[in-house]
Amino acid sequence: MKIKSRGITLIELMVVLVVLAILVSIAYPSYVDQMRRTRRADAMTGLTEMANLQERFYTQNFRYAPNRTSLGHNGLSPDDYYNLSITNSVPTSYTLTATADALGPQTKDTGCTTMTLRSNGVKSPPTCWKR
Repeated sequence: MKIKSRGITLIELMVVLVVLAILVSIAYPSYVDQMRRTRRADAMTGLTEMANLQERFYTQNFRYAPNRTSLGHNGLSPDDYYNLSITNSVPTSYTLTATADALGPQTKDTGCTTMTLRSNGVKSPPTCWKR
């Protein structure tokens, strides 16, 4: 007489859970890192938009704007992960800065919590600007 087995045993269930835990422990850190790098594009976009506003302001006033309110900018990146500001502005040059929002997920983006774009095109830190 043959006995038919129904369902799964506790051992089989535990093996599946261990394999699943190993896969998640490998995949999750990569996912988080990729999301941080993706959110950096928000800073890049915001800084580029603000640079375009600065250049427009320059063509109209023959000098760069001293602050973001002169540009009519709200100081936030498009997806609100970064705060944007003009940190150094003289009539002939400027430096734009994107700083990770203090309560946002980008605060853990080591080395890239602050990104800058200068009027001469210099971007820093350079590793943060790579895609």
